[in-house]
Amino acid sequence: MRILWRIIKFIFKTGLTLVMAVVIVLGLINVYVIAQAVPRFSSYEEIAQIDPSAEVPAMVLGAGVINNESPSTILQLRLDEAYSLYESQPERKFIMSGDHREDNYNEVQVMKDYLVEKGIPSEQIYLDHAGYSTYDSLYRAKNVFGLDDLIVVTQGYHLSRGLLLADYLDVDALGLAAPESESTRFSREAREVLARVKDFAVTVGYDAGQAETNYPIDLSESGDLTDDKDALDVNN
Repeated sequence: MRILWRIIKFIFKTGLTLVMAVVIVLGLINVYVIAQAVPRFSSYEEIAQIDPSAEVPAMVLGAGVINNESPSTILQLRLDEAYSLYESQPERKFIMSGDHREDNYNEVQVMKDYLVEKGIPSEQIYLDHAGYSTYDSLYRAKNVFGLDDLIVVTQGYHLSRGLLLADYLDVDALGLAAPESESTRFSREAREVLARVKDFAVTVGYDAGQAETNYPIDLSESGDLTDDKDALDVNN
């Protein structure tokens, strides 16, 4: 019995040590991802110094829509922040990046409709129909749309890993943090702990998978030309 007890104690101590080590590593990665982004959280005044004619658009990252008709609460807050940016800089162009894999779920069109209703001219709003993840959105900005500079609009909890990925993809990005929704903050933060680790892993060699390279957009043309996903399909 003593030998069995010693084995049980050894397994327990070893398991506890491993768990503590994992928790510490996860914590350190999260601290790093958050800390590296803070200097690039920008105000309207800082962004105002970027010449709109330099074609540095603001990309709003998607966050789910309701009944394919209206933005979720967290997404609405992002869009409202984008509209505030437009009010201070009415020449700025905007990219809505989100999920439009299925015909009955068009996240980016809902985003655009919301901002057009608020007053942004539709031709200044471009749709990225294949922004299925934060990585996909930023990869496509660099490698499909040819953008070297970008303003990323999302909540602060999300912005940290967005800016991390932007650095990794060689995109010179500034972050504009939208307000957060307190009602679901705890559950989002819990998911974000692992999401930060996943995106950090991408920057050190983890394979994030191939982002969609179809549906390019051209900022020199009207954003209305990007509304029709099929018209952007270069494979047709």
